Amino acid sequence: MPRNPFTVLGLPLDATLEAIKVAWRRLAREHHPDVASGDGAGERRANRTMAEINAAYHELRDPERRRIHRDAAARAARANGERAAADGPPPPPFSRPGWVPRPRTRPVTARIDTSALLRPRNSTLTQLDRSPLPGLPPRPRPVGAHEPPRASTPTGPTHRRPGPNLEADLPALADAMNTRLRFGKFAGLTLGDVASLEPSYVAWIVRTIDRDPEITLAARVVLRFLEHSGAVRRGHLDAAVPHG
Repeated sequence: MPRNPFTVLGLPLDATLEAIKVAWRRLAREHHPDVASGDGAGERRANRTMAEINAAYHELRDPERRRIHRDAAARAARANGERAAADGPPPPPFSRPGWVPRPRTRPVTARIDTSALLRPRNSTLTQLDRSPLPGLPPRPRPVGAHEPPRASTPTGPTHRRPGPNLEADLPALADAMNTRLRFGKFAGLTLGDVASLEPSYVAWIVRTIDRDPEITLAARVVLRFLEHSGAVRRGHLDAAVPHG
């Protein structure tokens, strides 16, 4: 069934002759076969469309034919409206046949009193009178249940044995002078002999030797004597100390 000329040209039913001409020229420029694609199918489609546009324009140019097509379009619109009214309203989108939406109801809510849980800021935390867990008193502990005293304090012993560098462990000057060396180039000689031959060697023993506490303490006494006598400068020992 051919379409209504007003529908082909996209015009309302009360369009004037000037509006019909303007619509025809616009559609002819858009669908003319000269501007269609180069393939055969596109050209044939453009020819059919252009023929329909020209036929609609020739029908609407005649005032009598224009009135006939206008009346036919109005009767078709009334018929469609009556058919739509008889069929009822269109179904809602995304509906299923036989599906009925549930009525909307208010949500079920409850009101809870929480005023008893409110505590002012920076207030003292006191036990609630209605608390289901009031707590238990601390368990009594007998006196004899304490752990036995420890062998030492947790931080370690407080009384320590004085080290060998204290003044009480230093030998007398005579005993220190008679102490014999068991290492180095002066092995077999006493510290008194070494003090007379090379006093800086005594200073080297004090600063270096730590594996023989007896000789180290004796050398410390001899070095103090040499400093007092001026044989060795106090606090300025020779840097080039010989190594045995």
